[in-house]
Formats: sequence, C-alpha cells, structure tokens
Amino acid sequence: MMKRKLIVSMFIMCLLVSGCSNYRELNGLSIVVAMGIDYLPKEKKYEMIVQLINPSAIATQMGGAQGIPIIALVEKGRTISEAARLVTKRISRPNIYSHVALVVIGEKLAKEKSLNYIFDVFERDSKIRVNIPVIIAREDSVYRVMNNLPPLDKLPAKSIVGKIQNTSNLLGENHETQMREVIAALSSKGREPVINGVTLARESATSESLANFDEVKSTYNVINGLGLFDKGKLVGWLDGPPSRSVQFIDNLIKETNVQVQCKKGTYDSMELTRVKTKTEVKMKKGIPMIHIKIKSIGHIDEVLCNDNFDKAKTLNKYEKGSEKVVKQFMEQGIAEVQKVAGDSFGFGEKLHLSDPKAFKKYQKNWGEVFRKAKVKVDVDIQISNVGMRKKAYPY
Repeated sequence: MMKRKLIVSMFIMCLLVSGCSNYRELNGLSIVVAMGIDYLPKEKKYEMIVQLINPSAIATQMGGAQGIPIIALVEKGRTISEAARLVTKRISRPNIYSHVALVVIGEKLAKEKSLNYIFDVFERDSKIRVNIPVIIAREDSVYRVMNNLPPLDKLPAKSIVGKIQNTSNLLGENHETQMREVIAALSSKGREPVINGVTLARESATSESLANFDEVKSTYNVINGLGLFDKGKLVGWLDGPPSRSVQFIDNLIKETNVQVQCKKGTYDSMELTRVKTKTEVKMKKGIPMIHIKIKSIGHIDEVLCNDNFDKAKTLNKYEKGSEKVVKQFMEQGIAEVQKVAGDSFGFGEKLHLSDPKAFKKYQKNWGEVFRKAKVKVDVDIQISNVGMRKKAYPY
C-alpha cells in the first residue's frame, strides 16, 4: 500500500514539474486564417500566400484605434510544403494552421497544373482541417483577391466565406464547396468537382489599406460563377441561372428566385422554396438516359403586370411560366457542362448507386459517355402564396 502511494506521489510530482508537453503561449504563435496557392509556369514553382492575424491591430481596435487586421507573407517553392517552410524566414513565430478558414486557388494553377495533387499536403498533415471552403481567384491575382480589406468584415476570409453562404441561401447559383468535397470528387470516377470563383471588383490602389474603409465605392470581392473541371483541370465557367442546375440536382437549393415574363419586356418575380429533385440515370445502348424531376413551392414576391391573382387561371399561367423558366436553365446548364467539362452533376455516382454493373462497364471513360447523355427535365411548381396583396395596382 505504501509502495502504491509512493508511485502515485512521484507521478503527480512529475506532472507538476514537466507540465503539458505540447503547451504553447498564444502570444508566441502566429495564427493563419487563409492560404493562397498559385503556380508560376516560368519558374516551375508554387507560390504560397499565408494570411496571418495581426494581434497588435486587434488590440488597438479594442482600444478604439484601428490597425490593419492581417499580415500577408508570400513565398515560392518546388512543392507547397517547401514554400510553407520557407515562409518561416519571414516570421518570428511558429505558424498555426488549425484556424485556416479559406483556401484560394489560382486560376492558372487550376488550368495548367490541375488539382489532382494540390490537396495531398492538406490530407496528410493532421494539423490542417479538410472542411475548409475552397475558391478560385477568377481572372485575378490570388494575392489581390484574398488580401482586399473589406469595410464590413475586417477579415477578408470571413467576408468571402460569408458572401458564399449568403448567396447560397438566397440565390442558389453558388454553394460553399469544402476541400473534403473537392477531394471526394477528384477521387470519384462518376463526378468532377465544381468550385466557386471570386473576382475583385472596383480594384484600386487602396484595396489593401485602411483607406479602403473610407471609400463609399470601395474595392470588394464578388462571388463569380462556378468553375468546371475535367480530369482535375479547370476547363470553363458556368455563370448566371444555368449554374443553379448543379445545386438543383444535388438538392442544395434552400431558396431561389425566377422571373416570369408577363408581357413583352416586363417580368413578375417568383420565389421558389422547398425544392426537391429526383434524378434517375439508366443506360440504353451505351447512352445515359437521365430523367430529372423537380418539385417546388412558389411564392409571388413582385408584380409588375396588372394581373388578378384571385383567379385560378392567373395562378396556373404563372405556374406554367415558372416551370418553363426552370426547365430552360436546367437544360442550358447541363448542355453547357457537356460541351466543355466532365460530369459536374454526379450522374455517374447516381448510376453507380442504382446499377453498379452498368457503371462499372463505363466508369473508365465516364466523362466521354456523359457528353452523349440524353436529358429529360420535368418541373412541377405549385403557387401557395401571393403575398399580402392579391390585386395589382390599377395601371
């Protein structure tokens, strides 16, 4: 008994003396909140931009003054890991990557080098999460896109992620694509990834300084289209209403809006909610036969024509009109993807779930098979609400 007490006492003493082996003081670390990666073809090197929290600026803001909230460091390397380690020459504290909130990929990198091995370093390193949003700097520099100081949200990464989530919830042309989803799509034989694009609007010399806060027409980031891929390489962009087709098929639409023509040059607006999509994929003589069924509830949210919504005939007209609009942008979106990219919709994965034997026969060249697919879209929209006003203004 005495021996056991002695051993326990010695163990407690060792803990008190040694403390936590992995304990680090917060003021001795630099916290990385965003990372940017691009490729330099002439040098055959990767360029890495590391965005850090500036603790002194955060402290001054709390005290009433204002400082630049981020620090950006740039380095090049033959690999992403080498570039990350070379960054240590420029900072006096160890970088902590567990709080990374955004990864920005250069358009040149996505086009020329592909994404097939870009995320390998993220998956292998346990210090980095894979549920981080990924975007592509479209027609712009990765550095400028990720280091623009937004007036509303002080951290650029928070601003960009917030915009993706906002437009995803209300418009439906984009959806937050996380790194794990990109990796899963790259590893799949029945789906190619889609990644949001971001562009810098109203670019100026003050976009990376506090002067941007003082401008009414300040420089800002705008979410711009969906990047389409084929065999891991960026091959094109899907813009506007057709880009909603990806979210419709994946059942990611929370709320969206369509414009229904009521007379020449004039449109009424309808909000769509409770969107449910069912997709069936079958093979017939080597050609995928894809049948998409969409059901939704419609709400009239703006009227610019003098129609009477007390009548069932009027409601039926708008239901048919909205169904036609949704069918058109669905067919257009799928057709545009078939022209330039692989299966961005995951039809191959759906075929694999419903008929594994059929998919196994075509999985090696599913991208080419998908381009020959025949698509049928059926849309059923029921108007359940016309708002607080049933009759239009008398004009």
